[in-house]
Amino acid sequence: MLGRNDLCPCGSGKKYKKCCLNKDMASERSSRKVGLSQKQYYELYSKISEFSRDEKFKAEYDKARETFFIMEDEEINSKFERFFNTYFIQDHIMENKKVMTVEFFEANRDNLDMVERDILRSLFESYVSVYEVKEIQDEKILLKDCLNDVELYTEDINLLKDFKVGSPMIARVVKVGDINILIDITISISEAIKDTIVNDIKALFAQYEDIYKDMKTFLIHHTHILYKYIQQLLEPSIAEYLKNQRAEKASKAEAVEVCESDDKVITMLNQNIEEDLLQSGIDFWNGYKAANGEVKGAENGWAAGVEYYVKKEAGQSITQAQIAKKYEISPSTLGKRYKDLKAE
Repeated sequence: MLGRNDLCPCGSGKKYKKCCLNKDMASERSSRKVGLSQKQYYELYSKISEFSRDEKFKAEYDKARETFFIMEDEEINSKFERFFNTYFIQDHIMENKKVMTVEFFEANRDNLDMVERDILRSLFESYVSVYEVKEIQDEKILLKDCLNDVELYTEDINLLKDFKVGSPMIARVVKVGDINILIDITISISEAIKDTIVNDIKALFAQYEDIYKDMKTFLIHHTHILYKYIQQLLEPSIAEYLKNQRAEKASKAEAVEVCESDDKVITMLNQNIEEDLLQSGIDFWNGYKAANGEVKGAENGWAAGVEYYVKKEAGQSITQAQIAKKYEISPSTLGKRYKDLKAE
């Protein structure tokens, strides 16, 4: 056992008591506090996880998998099951507009102690974000949330022992008791990747700024976006898959320009709808035109209606206001076009 008067193992040549003793004692205190908080969190997490396995949530579980995973490859997706389980429990918005943690709370509120209630309240507002180390102290580390432009301390110093001031990461913070712990995933990223993700997310938020009161609310409702970045960063084959999809989309867009240059609805779908639903949208629109002949009305209204239709059919949680803003039309116009398309 290292004595107070022994030489410090850091190699400074000083006695331990004159060098790293206080720092190590602070680290040990933080470690004990974090260990207790993690134990409390994971005990509650296990209860919620078991609750979520009820057969009545099977349909929601399947919808969550469709939203979360990028590829239909069980071997690759198995690498992200732990992250998916957190997403399903804490982030997936079900048909009743609730997440599983809220469903669990409402079903078990009379049997929860104060610690569990406090953790649940923190979980209700948790999300994945991009952080940067601003300051390192003996017992805690100051992190800046680069998307919300707020700062917070975490005592989870052992997890972040290899991070330096300025180091960016993707992480999820949950408050347990009076300390913040990092749960589920903490990935070190480069400055370039940090800037790319932050710029992408802020641009996406700008499209829906009138729907969500702030960035935090937006992230709580769209945590799956950050999880998809994580999948690409941790699995090169997913990044390659998406690269090929983009190339295929560009090729299809060129074909549309040559073969269907007069169809502005398809052009708009190519510009706006996500890759995984693009072909469904084009096929549906072509089928609708074939069945109805000449279609009159503004192209952006029809394109908005098609996107809203295919997303509803895919089980996505989307509002008419969100789609209407993207295509610069009123929600009432979108509602009319959706009704026309649905009638078909």
